[in-house]
Amino acid sequence: MEVKPELNARAAQGEATEKALRRHARKLFSQKSYAAAATDELVRRARVTKGALYHHFANKRDLYRAVVEDMERELVERIEAAAAGQRDPWRRLRAMCRAYLDACSDPSTARILVLEAPVVLGWKTWCQLEQENEVASFARCLGEVVQPPETMARVVLGALNTAVRVIATAENAATARSQVDQTIDRLLAGLRSA
Repeated sequence: MEVKPELNARAAQGEATEKALRRHARKLFSQKSYAAAATDELVRRARVTKGALYHHFANKRDLYRAVVEDMERELVERIEAAAAGQRDPWRRLRAMCRAYLDACSDPSTARILVLEAPVVLGWKTWCQLEQENEVASFARCLGEVVQPPETMARVVLGALNTAVRVIATAENAATARSQVDQTIDRLLAGLRSA
């Protein structure tokens, strides 16, 4: 069955509109809190109508979730890339932890993924997204050295999320990061000796 050219063009335009909405929403949510990010400003920045916004997303929260999902996938790619060069699973885990903290040292990443997402999306949805992304990634690494790996991955990620909050709210982020790095190293050393 042959697809008509106008259908291909319409599908491509729809995909481009959705990508533009996600891109501009991410910038807007990075610059302002979720609550302060107005849909009027978003559609103006993306140069689309509100109808186009609501064609692709049920509401602002749905769009926020799409942005979080994009960022979650990017974060997993980043932490797995950091771990790829390490043969030893403990060094791989340490590299993943450092990469997670590095990624979340970006204020917009910390704001969206760690500080606001649990509130905006709700605890259950946020945990589900983390489970599908970061927990799964950490569990794959931990599966070589710890049982049960998924439980330990959740504990490690919980420590990392708290560490990001400590850094994000500290008066001196550099000092807080140094202290967090030392604390995470102690945590991993304790896991290794157990």
